[in-house]
Amino acid sequence: MGAKLGDLDEYWSPGLTLTVKGKEYTVPLASAELGLWCRRIAQITGDIHGASTEAEMQAAVARIEALPDLPGDLSLEERVLGPVYQQMVDDKVEDPYIQFSGQTGYIWIIAGEEAAERYWTSGGRPEAWGPVPNRADRRAGRTSTGAAGTTKPQASTSGTTSPTRSSGRGRARGSRGRRS
Repeated sequence: MGAKLGDLDEYWSPGLTLTVKGKEYTVPLASAELGLWCRRIAQITGDIHGASTEAEMQAAVARIEALPDLPGDLSLEERVLGPVYQQMVDDKVEDPYIQFSGQTGYIWIIAGEEAAERYWTSGGRPEAWGPVPNRADRRAGRTSTGAAGTTKPQASTSGTTSPTRSSGRGRARGSRGRRS
């Protein structure tokens, strides 16, 4: 018999809670259609930025035009924030706050809570985000800069030395797999 996993509601919060002008607003989880649409837009946007030829640019634009229409004539903020958009309007929240909340919600949908929190706390300025924590740092609950210089590499106990290798920082590595 296979593994039986618990109900996902035990693991997912009801949404993303944003505090705007002292009031908390909880953005609900995105529908399947909205989540997929947002991720596709993000992927295609990356393709456009990475296009090096006119043909690649045209292909990316064609992918945008081929995206299915979502129901209603709504802005990104209205779609992402859902009922929270109208709550903010009713509370007379200024447009820049609503727009920033919508952008944060979009990032939450495509990249998760951690990315949304970093965007929110940086005021939307990517240069203020600092380095992205790597997987090991996230598991340990610290950022990559917080751990820098605190642990020295283990000395070899084999009696031999290994050739010095570059850490590969600042450039892509050939393998994305686990390193031992």
